[in-house]
Amino acid sequence: MKKLFLNCIALAVVLLLSFSALSVRPSAKQSSVAKVRVAYDINEALKAKFLNMLNHNFAYDSAFESAEDLVNCAVTAQLNLREKQNDSYIAENYIKDYLLNMYGVEIEDFSDINASFPHKDGFVYIVPRGFSVFSHSNAVVAGNEDGSYTVTTDVTVNSHDSDEVNGKAVTLFVKSSESKFGFYMVSSNIYFDTDNA
Repeated sequence: MKKLFLNCIALAVVLLLSFSALSVRPSAKQSSVAKVRVAYDINEALKAKFLNMLNHNFAYDSAFESAEDLVNCAVTAQLNLREKQNDSYIAENYIKDYLLNMYGVEIEDFSDINASFPHKDGFVYIVPRGFSVFSHSNAVVAGNEDGSYTVTTDVTVNSHDSDEVNGKAVTLFVKSSESKFGFYMVSSNIYFDTDNA
């Protein structure tokens, strides 16, 4: 009986040592696969983040050069937040948050924005106009030497007054701890094939 008991203990010790040896030392192949998966996931996470921002963006090309154009693009992106009592207005704080998080742009005084249209304190007038909807896919992310990212995407543009067209968008993102996205969009330009122009 004693011999059987000692054999069971010895077998248990050998099994414990075997399992601990396997779990403590992963092979070189296993650790390199884990590193590749981590790098792949980071790249995929960046693609997803950039596509999310682009698919909520209405500012392209020269719109980045004008505060008023950026505000009107932000209004279009936030139409679902327009005032319930008077759907011609949207609260300034929604537009301020959007501009800061998407573009790093801070506007404190909206009095000069859309100055020829009606004004209401604390709100931005929604200029009646048609707009295009942009759908981005197939993001290719390239890191730049200065830490920014250039993202090239396929973009489909559905305009309010013409047929759907396809092109390429090239967008520059910079890191920012002040943005809820972790990045600001600095510029975004759309290029169309000559057949679609």
